[in-house]
Amino acid sequence: MKNLVLSLILGFFSVGFAQAQQTSTPPSKESIEMKLKFLGYRFYQDGERLSWKELVDATERAEEANLLIKKAKTQRLISNLMAGVGGFITGIPIGQSIRDDNPNWELAYIGGALFIVSLPISLKAFNNVNKGVDTYNIAVAPSAGYHFQPEVFVINNQNGFGVSLRF
Repeated sequence: MKNLVLSLILGFFSVGFAQAQQTSTPPSKESIEMKLKFLGYRFYQDGERLSWKELVDATERAEEANLLIKKAKTQRLISNLMAGVGGFITGIPIGQSIRDDNPNWELAYIGGALFIVSLPISLKAFNNVNKGVDTYNIAVAPSAGYHFQPEVFVINNQNGFGVSLRF
C-alpha cells in the first residue's frame, strides 16, 4: 500500500512538471536577432533587416540596451576608420616597392600599428552590440522575471525509494 501511494504521488509530480515545462512562452515578435556576416553585422526584427540607425531607434524602450548599442556604433566607426587609414598607410610603401622607388617602410609600420590597435576596439564594439541586443530581448520578453524551474529526482538507496525536489 505504501509503495502504491508513493508511485501515485511520483506520477502526479512527473506529469505536472512535464506539462509545465512543455508550455513555454514563445519568443516575442519584437525581439531582435543578430547575425554575424563576413562584412559586418546584420540585425533582423520580424524578418526585416534593420540598419544601425533603425536598430538604435528600435531599442529606445530599453535604455540600457540603447546606450550599449550607441556605444557599439561609435566604437565600430572608430575601428573602421583606424583600420582603413592603417591599411592605406601600409599600402603606400608597398606601392612604392612595386614601382621600384625607395619605399618608406616606417609608414608600413605605422599603418600596421593602427590596424592592430583597431582590432580590440572592434572586439569591444562586437561585445557591446551583443550585450545590447540581448538586454533588449530580455526587456521585451513577455515574462522577463525569474522563472521557477524546479528539478525532480527519484532517489533509490538502502532506505528505499524517495523523491528529491531541487529549486
